[in-house]
Amino acid sequence: MSGNLITSNIVASYGSARVLSGVSIDARPAAITSILGANGAGKTSLIRAILGLLPTTEGTIELDGIALSGLSPHARVAHGLGCVPEGRKIFPKMTVEENLRVGAYLSNDKEQVEAQLKKVYQTFPRLNERKLQFAGTMSGGEQAMVSIGRALMSEPRILLIDEPSLGLSPALVRESFALIRDINQTGVSILLVEQNVRQTLAIADYGYVISQGTVVAQGTSEELQNDAEMNRAYFGIR
Repeated sequence: MSGNLITSNIVASYGSARVLSGVSIDARPAAITSILGANGAGKTSLIRAILGLLPTTEGTIELDGIALSGLSPHARVAHGLGCVPEGRKIFPKMTVEENLRVGAYLSNDKEQVEAQLKKVYQTFPRLNERKLQFAGTMSGGEQAMVSIGRALMSEPRILLIDEPSLGLSPALVRESFALIRDINQTGVSILLVEQNVRQTLAIADYGYVISQGTVVAQGTSEELQNDAEMNRAYFGIR
């Protein structure tokens, strides 16, 4: 089931440093919504605020009409948020399957967990082949699969993916973005946070550009690709 995630005018700070200043986004059901911006623009802070890891002082966060503000991170996951963190954050000394099962820690339904594990293995046959291998011995691309598969184990309605291209070769970046598109086509909404503008806009439906904790532009991927002034100002693309 696809989720609709809406933030309205959220404000957040690290101590006295404000990192989000009235950010409003609408990640629509069954769509890939991108959050673009340079390093330090506030993209990861937005993800942390949505997950409940960074407290917000103003504004609201809703998933399918349910208010998430004030809920703990695990309660937000229970409501349908999934996350693939920046740098993948796998457990290197655990096997592939052990990593995947961590993603279903909230479920007490063993049959449901086994069914979801089977589905993840169907999505990523390579993980099935290597389910007993320690995750830390796998390639960067395979570790990306583990991280995405782990997030899918909670059967999220929307998947938050933070900088999937980080540390990957150009070929593996293309592979990762193709996987993201394929997962979206199964009906999972995706909020994709990235610096790689061209790759992101090639698969996204709609995008927001963040600079200094504020949304400075938004539009369809086509509109953002064709906005020469924005590309020059925020991404140095001429």
